[in-house]
Amino acid sequence: MLGIILILVGCAGPEVRQGEMATVVIQPVHEQSAIVNEPFILAGRLVVNARQHRFSGGIRWQHTRQGDEIYLFSPLGQVIAEIFRDQTGVRLVTSEPAVYQAQDAEYLTSQVLGWELPLAGMQFWVRGIHFPGTVAEKDLDKNRRTVAIRQDGWQVVYRSYYPEREGMAILPKLLEFSRPNVKMRLLVDQWQGETKSGNATGTELP
Repeated sequence: MLGIILILVGCAGPEVRQGEMATVVIQPVHEQSAIVNEPFILAGRLVVNARQHRFSGGIRWQHTRQGDEIYLFSPLGQVIAEIFRDQTGVRLVTSEPAVYQAQDAEYLTSQVLGWELPLAGMQFWVRGIHFPGTVAEKDLDKNRRTVAIRQDGWQVVYRSYYPEREGMAILPKLLEFSRPNVKMRLLVDQWQGETKSGNATGTELP
């Protein structure tokens, strides 16, 4: 069995000893300059189980520092919902078509789709990092790779990562998100992510 250590994290990063799993508690950072949120594009498959509502299909998500564009597809490839976020709020367009607007993506998707998409945190979680604005608890393996994040009532479990490539950040491949009455499973088929230096890269992972 691997040892478990608990570290309270302030400004300094945690040190993880070889051969041990580490659980770290990270306090929020309120200075906007300290919040790093690099652009990415991902394409994959999303499965959602939430009370009486289900979704299974494709997802394409383009994230920038200015906003998000998320497309949800049926198993046959038709667009069934489009989600747009910018400084004015969040807009959701269904295939009817019908347009819905709100300030919060989690509330809007819950009301329209019947399940919550935690966009504020998820834009960080999909890259294997925590949302810096609230307290987060993270499990790290001996290589300091994120195994799980617990934050804002959600648990994110990282089932697999893409192999490390030179100059590329290590990017998740299979993730599970859960909270009471909601479970989501995301398989990322393609990534246009960030480099270890924080710069965007056009390389897509197979």
